[in-house]
Amino acid sequence: MLNRRAFVQSLGVGTAGSLTLLQAELRGKTAAVQERAARPAMPPGAIRIGSNENPYGPTPAAIEAARTAIAEGHRYGGSASSTLIAALAKSHGVPPAEIMLSGGSGDVLRATIQAYTDKTKALVSGSPSYEQPVRQAKQAGVPVHEVPLTSDLKLDLGAMLAKAPGSGLVYICNPNNPTSTVVPLTEVAAVIESVAKNSPGTFVLVDEAYFEFAEDPAFGTVIPLIAQYPQLIVARTFSKIHGMAGMRVGYAVAQEKTLAALKEHHSSSGMGIMSLSAAVASFADTATLQKNQLLNRQVRAYTTTAFTKAGYNVAASQANFVLVDIRRDVKGFIEACRLKGVVIGRPFPPLNNWARITIGTQSEMEQAMGVFMETLATAPTAVAAVHPSLAAYWSC
Repeated sequence: MLNRRAFVQSLGVGTAGSLTLLQAELRGKTAAVQERAARPAMPPGAIRIGSNENPYGPTPAAIEAARTAIAEGHRYGGSASSTLIAALAKSHGVPPAEIMLSGGSGDVLRATIQAYTDKTKALVSGSPSYEQPVRQAKQAGVPVHEVPLTSDLKLDLGAMLAKAPGSGLVYICNPNNPTSTVVPLTEVAAVIESVAKNSPGTFVLVDEAYFEFAEDPAFGTVIPLIAQYPQLIVARTFSKIHGMAGMRVGYAVAQEKTLAALKEHHSSSGMGIMSLSAAVASFADTATLQKNQLLNRQVRAYTTTAFTKAGYNVAASQANFVLVDIRRDVKGFIEACRLKGVVIGRPFPPLNNWARITIGTQSEMEQAMGVFMETLATAPTAVAAVHPSLAAYWSC
């Protein structure tokens, strides 16, 4: 194997200029790496409001259930799995066979992409929306129709429906991430009905990860439609309202035959007995969940009002995060806030002037708002990229 000097020498006479250029390029890259490494990563005690996590953590009942279950850590979680499926089925009014547990809802999305799209069956998604399905489809060589949002940052269901015939899957994230907006239940139902009628080989995946945070009376779950439509799949998660993002529990709801196709591509080994037991307890702890819903609404209203009074446009949020037009490049804003101890969401092109901010506790948002206003009051700084340490943090 040639080293760098030997490689340049092998080029022959007259390569001195090439060597100089190569050395300069390497020096530049080395300096850039050293500069990035010298910048502080996640500041100690940082306010972490960038991955749409629940700032209140798992419910007390969930924590106690996980603590108790650790004594059974040498056992597989079959009984806890059955208990959780039974509770979910009863709550949603579906047979247990129409529930498939998953290590977070991300594995549901991945399995659905693999089961129902291929190089001849496209994925249809809003843009921007949750990126995982689009990213995985493109990696597999699946054609993707990315449909721009409406002017009020909602999924353009009409335009998405126009792309559905002949496609393999229509992905509807509702509430939508990163915009926090919702589309009415009646409109989603109309899309499902039209797809089933006009393109019965096309499936519809409705991602309801943020379902519990929405309060718009026109919003609702499509789970009751599953009995009518074998093409419908609904994804849910315990990562958000249940505060269990690090414990990895999610599930899919669909007709039994549809789930059978998903299971061909799905890993069922991602959940341990502690996570399953915690999920059972959390699902039953409705009082704490309702308290978390109320706190989110209150702090979300505070955050929205603070930005609006300062003259910034905020999308109509129905989730546990807000999207704010900061009227400047978001990369510089993200980096400036990180250096001051506040970590917010990643960029979401083409909304390059919009910042996605998770709703933390009241105290966290009051502190963060001070940082936001201070940062926005100063001249923006051009930043080519945000700090690489954030890549591992941004998961939603």
